[in-house]
Amino acid sequence: MTVSPVLVWFLIGLAFLGIELALPGFIIFFFGVGALCVALVLIMTDLSLTAQLVIFLVSSLLTLLLLRAWIRSVFLGGSSMQDDSVSVDSDQANGIVTEAIDPPAAGRVKYGGSFWRAVADEPIAEETVVDIVEKNNLTVKVRPLNAEKKKEKRNG
Repeated sequence: MTVSPVLVWFLIGLAFLGIELALPGFIIFFFGVGALCVALVLIMTDLSLTAQLVIFLVSSLLTLLLLRAWIRSVFLGGSSMQDDSVSVDSDQANGIVTEAIDPPAAGRVKYGGSFWRAVADEPIAEETVVDIVEKNNLTVKVRPLNAEKKKEKRNG
């Protein structure tokens, strides 16, 4: 009993596609596509093993080089160079302390619908409303909301 080469290439293609689900990188997928291409060609004509391997390599490499970036953007979404985090506007941005801030240790602040790691120059208790002074990656620097008013009273 002999096994059909079409079935062998089809199963190899499915195996590559299955392995791609477990490994990151999105490269093995194209070897699966190459194996499926060989299976399709073998359905239409009989080829030597050398010709099958050539079709496998050429179709795998061509699809890898031509389609990888496009298919990756379809599945993973496009990327942009812009900072996708919430930016601090020139208007006052406020948040609420959800985990006390005791410098130099950081706390947590709810701001812009998300929870942020927060640092401050002075201790700030939970449930205190704070101004967002600056944002550095995923950490915000805050001060109590009434700190500005205290400074004005001292200076005035």
